Amino acid sequence: VSDLYSAAENDKGKQQCAPFLHYTSFLGLHGEIVRVKALFNEGAMTSVMCASVFDNVKHRLGNWHPSSKHLRMADGAVVQSEAVWKGEVSIGGIQAQGEFEVLCSRGGWKFLFGKPLLQAFKAIHDYEVDEVQV
Repeated sequence: VSDLYSAAENDKGKQQCAPFLHYTSFLGLHGEIVRVKALFNEGAMTSVMCASVFDNVKHRLGNWHPSSKHLRMADGAVVQSEAVWKGEVSIGGIQAQGEFEVLCSRGGWKFLFGKPLLQAFKAIHDYEVDEVQV
């Protein structure tokens, strides 16, 4: 079986083709920085934080509210977003304004860094060396 989409390791502890993962920071209340490992995905039309991660950091983030969005997953299922956050996002010292929705990833990822944030950072992904430039 070959996973079409996963940030988890295979049964042997190795990945045949590794997804691009990088720490992303969010500016929280009173200047507090919240760091989360993000999976970069040009195919994701929304950036999303896993609900279990969000539950642990939402008191530090602030600036969030319940969401009315419904998100269509890769398998076609439609899921209600739990919350939305808007604020300053940082990668490697570069900042941009961004937002994300919140839902349970079932362990697939902690933060899905989708196309809107990639556009906000003017990101360029070099697949040959697997680097993202912002």
